[in-house]
Amino acid sequence: MHASNSQVEAWLEEIDALRKSLRDLAIARIDSLEWSLIFEFELPLEGGRRPDVIVLGPGRIFVLEFKQDPILNRSSLDQVAAYARDLSEYHSKSHGIEVIPFLVPTKTSKKAEVRDVVQIVSPDKIASVFDGYPSGPKIDLDDWLEGDYAPLPTLIAAAKMIFSNERLPAIKRAESYGVARAVSRLKEIANGSLQKSERSLAFVSGVPGAGKTLVGLQFVYEESNQSSQAIFLSGNGPLVEVLRDALQSKAFVSDLHAFIKSYGVTSKVPKQNIIVFDEAQRAWDSSHMLLKKDIPYSEPELLIAIGERIPGWATLVGLIGHGQEIHTGEEAGIAGWFDALESKHATSDWKVYAPPRFAKEFPGKSVIEYPELDLNHTLRSKQAEHLHMWVHHLLEGQFAEASTYAQKIWVQNFPIFITRSLEQAKQYVTSRFEGELSKRYGILASSKDQILPEFGIQNGFQDTKRVKNARWYNENLGTPGSCCNMQEVVTEFGCQGLELDMAIVAWGNDFKWSGKEWELRKMRTRIPQADPHQLRLNSYRVLLTRSREGIIIFIPPKSELDATEHALLASGARVLEYQLPLEEIS
Repeated sequence: MHASNSQVEAWLEEIDALRKSLRDLAIARIDSLEWSLIFEFELPLEGGRRPDVIVLGPGRIFVLEFKQDPILNRSSLDQVAAYARDLSEYHSKSHGIEVIPFLVPTKTSKKAEVRDVVQIVSPDKIASVFDGYPSGPKIDLDDWLEGDYAPLPTLIAAAKMIFSNERLPAIKRAESYGVARAVSRLKEIANGSLQKSERSLAFVSGVPGAGKTLVGLQFVYEESNQSSQAIFLSGNGPLVEVLRDALQSKAFVSDLHAFIKSYGVTSKVPKQNIIVFDEAQRAWDSSHMLLKKDIPYSEPELLIAIGERIPGWATLVGLIGHGQEIHTGEEAGIAGWFDALESKHATSDWKVYAPPRFAKEFPGKSVIEYPELDLNHTLRSKQAEHLHMWVHHLLEGQFAEASTYAQKIWVQNFPIFITRSLEQAKQYVTSRFEGELSKRYGILASSKDQILPEFGIQNGFQDTKRVKNARWYNENLGTPGSCCNMQEVVTEFGCQGLELDMAIVAWGNDFKWSGKEWELRKMRTRIPQADPHQLRLNSYRVLLTRSREGIIIFIPPKSELDATEHALLASGARVLEYQLPLEEIS
């Protein structure tokens, strides 16, 4: 690797500081002579991420990041905290061992404090801080280096791996949370339908980020390699566009509405026996289909009708998210599928398979209950397991409860920041992921807000319509159209079902805290909405649950949004202080 002169100077400074510190430490405690140092350890599959120094210490691991800057940046704290978090979570030989992040500002002296989970230590204090840790079992260097590092890939990266016939990283958490078990159960259901010449309807449910889409994609891919044919459908146009671009194929992923147009209102029969459709609870009801397509039947009814015409047998699989209905016409939810099974389109005896909690949605039907079809834990990040509950309580106005979850999230190194400066938010994420080309970050905004364009956030219909979603999600920083350039914006309609490593969520005036409740901006709409408040609430739920590593919420500096800022602070979000002068750290 060719290193710049400044990088070489930084390495020499680190080595000099460590040589002095460890010499003093060896005098104080003899067991430190058995510790090991690893410089510039590159985290596999992470696009070149490498902590400066890893110390295999007394039954614990120290991760050190040296900074020569005269100003301490918040992004530096979060960067080293993320190194420690990921080593603890993804490195097989670090499981069960405490991993402690250290930030070493090299231009300081006599400073040692803990900020959040990070030890901020001047070079002359390294030895004394290390000496404060009790003795513990030796961590063998060769054994540790042989450990596997297996980060959970993003949805797009995972889809590429699946369709390249590569096994997803065998993370204990991913396996224990049931992705493989859900796929196995669906294959069993499909095989049973084939053997018995039956028609089956199965549902897979999960919280945001639980892996529902991965379950559907892997199931479709594996079944398409067998004797049957399978297809993955989604009414989410951006998701279809991004997946097709990433996979360089249109064979497995198709637009739900186009599929229904081709087979639901014609006599044509699809070649697939297995049809998987994303966000099944968002399928359009009959009134919306009549208004938009001049068709008097709901999408569930038409899919059931398609399943009836497939020769021999059919398995339909619906993937169900929680609180994701953001379009008018999606409010029927899971009940729309019961109505479809009761309609004239269902002439066969359909077998229904569902998570136990959905059995009551099909009164009078014999529902086969399978707990493994319910994915209850997010896979985006172990640290974000409580995020969907934080969002839930925030949007319900239950700020004390939200604050309790926020504390758990912060302890687990998942930052939730708020700022009234968009430039500060951009500066933070740019610095936070500097040099990490595989990372994706960008601006998300509500489609119904009217004040964000004043701040350069073009969230209007025509502006977001011009965004090339495949390029926005798949291209690197610097490539025209990449989300990382933070020039183009996507709304709840462009980010649903997709994810970023970190999102800047621009809060609008369409959903603000009044001091007593969340209130909507009055809007004109040509399409009647059954519950406009719920649709807007769900839109913000989508926007706030797209991130894998943290959220920055930008609240425009308008007095009408001051109460919204107070609500978020009461819910445990923290003000983003990008720069922290070193003289304040003492």
